[in-house]
Amino acid sequence: MNKKRIIAGVLAASVMIGNMAMTGTSVYASTPSNGQKEEVVYIMTDANGKADTVDVVNIFGKGDIMDYGNYSSVKMLTAADTITQNGDTITFSTNKDKVYYQGTMNDAQIPWNISITYILDGKVRSAEELAGQSGALKIQIQITENTKCSNDFFNNYALQAALTLDTKRCKNITADGATLANAGADKQISYTILPGKGLDAVITAEVADFEMDAIAINGIKLNLNIEIDDAELMGKVTEIMDASAKLNDGAATLSDGTAKLNDAGGNLSSGADLLYDATSTLNSGISSLSQGARTMQEGLDTLNAKSSTLTSGSTQIKEALATMQSSLADVSVSTEQLKQLTDSSSAISQGISDLYDGAVTLQTNLSYEAYRGAMNQNGLNIDDLKYGNSAAITTLSEQMAGLQALLNDIQTAYPQYAEDETLAAQAAQLEAQITSLSEIAGLLNGNNAAIGGTETYLNTVSSGVDSLVSGLLDLKDKYETYDAAIVALANTLSGLAVNMSSLKNGIEQLVTNYAAFDSGITEYTNGTAAIAAGYSELVDGVSTLAAGSKELLEGTGTLKQGTSDLYDGMISLGDGAADLNDGTSEFYEKTSDMDTQVEESIEEMIASISGDETETVSFVSDKNKNVKSVQFVIKTSAIEKEEAVIAEDTTTTKLNFWQKLLHLFGK
Repeated sequence: MNKKRIIAGVLAASVMIGNMAMTGTSVYASTPSNGQKEEVVYIMTDANGKADTVDVVNIFGKGDIMDYGNYSSVKMLTAADTITQNGDTITFSTNKDKVYYQGTMNDAQIPWNISITYILDGKVRSAEELAGQSGALKIQIQITENTKCSNDFFNNYALQAALTLDTKRCKNITADGATLANAGADKQISYTILPGKGLDAVITAEVADFEMDAIAINGIKLNLNIEIDDAELMGKVTEIMDASAKLNDGAATLSDGTAKLNDAGGNLSSGADLLYDATSTLNSGISSLSQGARTMQEGLDTLNAKSSTLTSGSTQIKEALATMQSSLADVSVSTEQLKQLTDSSSAISQGISDLYDGAVTLQTNLSYEAYRGAMNQNGLNIDDLKYGNSAAITTLSEQMAGLQALLNDIQTAYPQYAEDETLAAQAAQLEAQITSLSEIAGLLNGNNAAIGGTETYLNTVSSGVDSLVSGLLDLKDKYETYDAAIVALANTLSGLAVNMSSLKNGIEQLVTNYAAFDSGITEYTNGTAAIAAGYSELVDGVSTLAAGSKELLEGTGTLKQGTSDLYDGMISLGDGAADLNDGTSEFYEKTSDMDTQVEESIEEMIASISGDETETVSFVSDKNKNVKSVQFVIKTSAIEKEEAVIAEDTTTTKLNFWQKLLHLFGK
């Protein structure tokens, strides 16, 4: 949108209305053509804005004139021509190029309800009570639509409200939303009110011996030829819509990715469970083998130590052989099982590596610096905001200290100040201002605290992600070592499987032929010591294998719990991504037609300040059709102290036209 063109148009209208406010008279148009009229409506109100008199100056060119209006009286202002009033019909003839006549209306409904309230030291005062008084003054001005007025002037006419305060009498003047200008020792305060809009203004000042000139409110039909270049604005809107679509697509992609990650995590958790179960079975078999080997060793030792009880020892050996044979039957390590073990371990290692890569990506994008950069791209510099808040807090603190010092001075200088109405009111106002400034400082501190909290939260979350990345890296490194150990164990178990098969066959052969062996027990006894010594090495090997199997079982148990916790975290991440996707989808839906909404808002704004499509109608009568312009000049009573009555000069002075106009306003 081309803001310069709009501002220039509004300023031009404000200057034109402002000129009317300064002079207190109408800015007349050029000479109208014959039969076409202009109306200037002069409205005098009391100091509170209630209409007292309504006088309309009608302007015509030369010719035979017929006009309409419900006037209580009419008179010519610039000519000696005879004017006739018959009901609501006014007629006259003139040869002058431009002629003015005045009509006075009784009980006329003006387009605006005007309410002006004066509050001194917290108490509502009338204009008569306020004149010459001192204290904290608040002037409330409210302008709203008068629905009793039949024509739609409220929605088609702009207003300029202006008042003047003498700075010798008024200090610390504030007027939010107004334009303030210095004119010598006076402070001029003006408000521009667009068609269809009202005014709710508050003016405050510290006054002494107060007086005030009349408030002037002037209205004209606003007809601005505004050109709107909204290419840049619509370009930004399009960028927002495109960014919203990309954000929505990105959130959907993230949601899909986390769903796939959840599936992979589920597979990883299931694989860890299978590995743990297989390792548990293997550990049980090796434990049984170890127990059988120890039993065999004990039997050989007993046989070797107690040859005299060979029969009993032989029985124990038979039982031990049976136990070993049964134990070996439970131990089965195939090549396929070992391959499944190494493949599962490799898959787990790859899954951990993928999780680590995903966490590194999350670590890059989740930080306070990334958040601050994103906010800066959207036009909000967080550092500048914090600095501005801190500067404002410092300024407010200084102001509160100054006000507190002033309050302390009053309390010290006038210990009985509470009994003095003026001092008590000033002290109360100072306390109220200190409280208000303190609340504002509290809000600014809260704003900075919110920014700091956001930074702390994001840094904490980022630190948590850093810990997650570090933990995953450690898990990745350790599992790679563990995976290598699995491969080595598989290779070892592969060789052991071959030897174990031979061992099984030997044990079975030993059990089968033990009867023959028993018949030659005498010869066998001689070699028992050698057998016992050789078998101890097998027992030591099986014990070592059992210890390694136990460590393997404990490691797979830890891995199982870790993958379970990791999978739970992935589920939470997936839920968060789904919520994010839902939110971005809703945002995208609400911004998908933003360009149409913005264009409609621009058209509505232009329609509210452009009068091209509305016909100028008469204020005084619907019968007047050929109306060029209607202007309103509204003036309140001034607030003045009563002066001594001076004997009036009864000499009659003939007034000229401009004196007559000024006389309408008591000048």
